[in-house]
Amino acid sequence: MRSFYMRIFKNIICIYVLALCCFAYATMIHAIPDHVYVQEGQKLELDKKIPVTLAMSTKPQSVMAQIGARTFQAMKQERAVETCSQLKQGEYTLTCYLFGILPMKEVQVSVVNGKSLYVSGQVVGIYGAAQGVLVLGSGPVETVDGSSAQPAEHIVFPGDYITAVNGKAVKKKEELMERINQYGEQPVVLTLWRGAEQIQVSVEPVEAAEHKGYRLGLWVKDDMAGIGTLTYFDQDGNFGALGHGIGNGQTKDLLRLSDGRLYKAQVLGIKKGVRGTPGELEGVVYYGKDNQIGEVSSNTQIGIYGTLTKNFREEKKNESLLCPVGYKQEIQTKDAVILSDASGELQSYRIVIDDLDYTPGDKNKGIRFHVEDENLLKLTGGIVQGLSGSPILQDGKLIGAVTHVLVNDPTKGYGIFAENMIRCTEITTGEGLSVTGFGFGNRLRGCKNENQRTVRIQPDKK
Repeated sequence: MRSFYMRIFKNIICIYVLALCCFAYATMIHAIPDHVYVQEGQKLELDKKIPVTLAMSTKPQSVMAQIGARTFQAMKQERAVETCSQLKQGEYTLTCYLFGILPMKEVQVSVVNGKSLYVSGQVVGIYGAAQGVLVLGSGPVETVDGSSAQPAEHIVFPGDYITAVNGKAVKKKEELMERINQYGEQPVVLTLWRGAEQIQVSVEPVEAAEHKGYRLGLWVKDDMAGIGTLTYFDQDGNFGALGHGIGNGQTKDLLRLSDGRLYKAQVLGIKKGVRGTPGELEGVVYYGKDNQIGEVSSNTQIGIYGTLTKNFREEKKNESLLCPVGYKQEIQTKDAVILSDASGELQSYRIVIDDLDYTPGDKNKGIRFHVEDENLLKLTGGIVQGLSGSPILQDGKLIGAVTHVLVNDPTKGYGIFAENMIRCTEITTGEGLSVTGFGFGNRLRGCKNENQRTVRIQPDKK
């Protein structure tokens, strides 16, 4: 009987050890990035967390397939290939070996020319015109006969973009109302975008008692405005900002954009972030041609991109703010700074990088940090909306941008790796991408004049 229980105990121990080994191996695999950038002539080191060495892979196969297909001697000979610092610009596949023996993972390596960018940290106003009329929701309409109706319920949904009525294009909500009233109580065919699909639906308007016209019972808008932070720009004025995509406020999709622009802005007040309640910047966006500082050409999940005006970029070119790009494998869990002019002048604020996720499920959260700077804590309470896009610097290099705040602790936040944002800039400017989406969940609080709006921004939350 005793030997029986001993066998059970040994089996449990074996299972536990096996599970522990599997967990450790999976953790080590996750600690190695799938793809890295390295400057030509620079040594690549991926052994900060685990003892691995690198070798050139001769065939684009998976590591597990290679383990079964090659002998130890063949793998040993493969490791004798030239080191990464000897590689010329281009794309390569390297194999990581644990302790120089066990092949663990393949890493895609892009050897690139060194790049320096002007870091900003300036709060700017962002305006975007929707590509059609965005539907926010539906509601009841009180009709002339005293009843209540919801003509578009279960037909048109939040996040839809109405682009035409009976084949006639509409760009503004006023145009939509005009078209509906033009056809009266006749059913109308709405052409709309739902996600990536263009469809047509039929809706029968009702005559409203209050507004003396025909209505569909839809809440709509055709543009959005808010405040964010300009992260960087290059010699030609190509910029990246925000570090995260901007949704339409109704769904997780980005707002489809027909036109986007950057304007000068001023922070008027700051609602401090406290535990459980994210903070926000309150400010003024100055519209008008004289205050326009750039055009938005593309919006992605990792930021908005475009070109600054010549006058603005020449005004802001400061050699002291020209920084080389630091890639993710160079970043260390230690002190860093973020740049922001939320106080009225550009200042650097001390943060501490707590953790790095080389292969994050959300590209906007590769860097996790907390705020140490007392001045920023007094000013904002930590990370608030409007700071999104603030550049993160370490050892004089641009390594990332602020993206999110933790709701339960505003002193902690997330950032995106700079290389991810910059890669998107290169693709956008190189291939001439059109504007595909744009949007963010803010609400206009009032207007001082036609060229100036006061806005409040809701923070990005985790």
